[in-house]
Amino acid sequence: MLYVPAGEAPSPFVASGSFKAEWEGVIHLDLRDRFVFQAELNGSLKLELNGNPVMEATGTGGMTEPTKRIRLNSRSNTLKATFTSPEKGDAFFRLYWSTPDYGNEPIPPKYLKHAPNENLAKGKALRRGRQLAAEHRCFKCHAADAPGKGMPELAMDAPTFEGIGSRRGVDWMADWVLYPKKLRPSAKMPAMLHEATAESDARAIAAYLGSLKSGQPVKPVPVDADAISAGQALYKQLNCAACHTLEKEPAAPGKLALGQAQRKFGQAGALSAFLQNPQAHYKWIRMPNFALAEKEANALAAFLFSAAAPAKTDSPDSDASKIAAGKKMVSSQGCLNCHSMKLENSFSVAAISDLAKGCLTDSPAGSTVRFGLAAEERVALRLFLKEGRESLGQASLAEFALRQTDDSNCRNCHGQMESVPPFDVLGGKLKPGWAEKLLLGTLGERPRPWLHARMPAFPARASGVAKGLAMLNGHSPVTPEEPPLDPEKAKIGRKLVSANGGFFCFSCHAIGSLKPAQVFDAQGINLAEVGDRLLPEYFRRWMSSPLRVDPQTKMPAYFNQGQSALFDILDGDAEQQIEALHHYIRLGGEMVPPEAPGQ
Repeated sequence: MLYVPAGEAPSPFVASGSFKAEWEGVIHLDLRDRFVFQAELNGSLKLELNGNPVMEATGTGGMTEPTKRIRLNSRSNTLKATFTSPEKGDAFFRLYWSTPDYGNEPIPPKYLKHAPNENLAKGKALRRGRQLAAEHRCFKCHAADAPGKGMPELAMDAPTFEGIGSRRGVDWMADWVLYPKKLRPSAKMPAMLHEATAESDARAIAAYLGSLKSGQPVKPVPVDADAISAGQALYKQLNCAACHTLEKEPAAPGKLALGQAQRKFGQAGALSAFLQNPQAHYKWIRMPNFALAEKEANALAAFLFSAAAPAKTDSPDSDASKIAAGKKMVSSQGCLNCHSMKLENSFSVAAISDLAKGCLTDSPAGSTVRFGLAAEERVALRLFLKEGRESLGQASLAEFALRQTDDSNCRNCHGQMESVPPFDVLGGKLKPGWAEKLLLGTLGERPRPWLHARMPAFPARASGVAKGLAMLNGHSPVTPEEPPLDPEKAKIGRKLVSANGGFFCFSCHAIGSLKPAQVFDAQGINLAEVGDRLLPEYFRRWMSSPLRVDPQTKMPAYFNQGQSALFDILDGDAEQQIEALHHYIRLGGEMVPPEAPGQ
């Protein structure tokens, strides 16, 4: 699947304009089966299976004719797809397969594999170097080498220093400044202090930062048995363990240890304030926003403080000479290239072409800026800076979504927690406009407030991730307009959701103001919210075979072999009934609920 808006490039490493893209790999099946292939595209597509051409079509946005039924072997079947962009309009294609047992669906990623080769390895290294350059804020210092716009991560910030003394413990800040990776193995901040005075310099910097107060008193939070118990339950409910451990020592890469909570925040009230709005002082922070109420944040802070290692009594260092020395070092050590505050920045660096002699040297002792990069990271960065730096001027939202959802550990919850859908379906399921609001945290009431899990917000990443996920699934990054709503079809759809001769959908689903009638196991989403939420193609596929889309769903299947049991409505034709249901749910807040049983 692919979607490239007109005038944009399919990859940040190639120029915009007309292009041809090729995919080669294998379809790996456990059992042989017979498949029909079909594509929806704007452009030209040639498909070869096991060396045989099976499709060659040009489309202007619609569906191609289906291929003949093709038998695929168990184990490996070679696949080659060649797509050529159209002369005008957005370039896209979505490839589907079907069998006698189920209708068109995207080929599930679990069946697709490819053999490594030199080109793929080089491309992977270039992308890795590009990602590392952004994550480590290389172009905050080497600003003259950066484009004015392009890769979204170029805008990544760091925690502001304004008022930081009210938010962080001085003792923790000193250790962090001295060697960030000792406290967090995945830290991107470099170690800048290496001389014999490094430790005392770090203490001076921490003393200065500790003196920067917000002027707002920290609200006290009781760390008592009731609060700890409530916080522990919330820690489990929010699946905090997807990204964190309660260890007192730094965790392995990929997990952040919360055992330093007391040293880091100093007071439970400061941690509570952070949990209520993690982005308040750091827009691009990885920590998502769960929209915690103050009572919830207080309870979670109490639990984390109870499980953390005790902190030293963190009284501010009032030594004026030490604070002055720390202020001078903050000004001169490069801190202000990433961290914001009203202070003159006197730090300067060499051109990025000289990095092999500095940050990227193989000998850490040879550089004053030490990121603790692994050997493969240095190789990837050197390759990128040599051959791929121009790609910084290109914004590929599809690749942005891949990077950011991986960095945010989305798959640690999606597909792992009950009622949380698999991650791979999301870009082909949700309208990008709705998904952006979800990720921004601006939807208001949660779509399913009764669920145990809670979807957090990622405000700085919301727009790019929502659009990029859609593009990765071959859909437009802008929610497409739909055909005019047909009132007659909507009327039939209302009949289909009813209990009087319909599917009795409101036994589990609310429909506008009509509450579910018979929820025995799992409540469904209010049908008035479905039209704004789901892409039409996904809605049709879901209704045709819910278990095929999500094997864990409680949603029953109402259609089989293109028919339903309601033969007196549209002759039981599944496609027409699903179309009528879609027109009804598109009414949204204007939906007239069906009559209750017996009315």
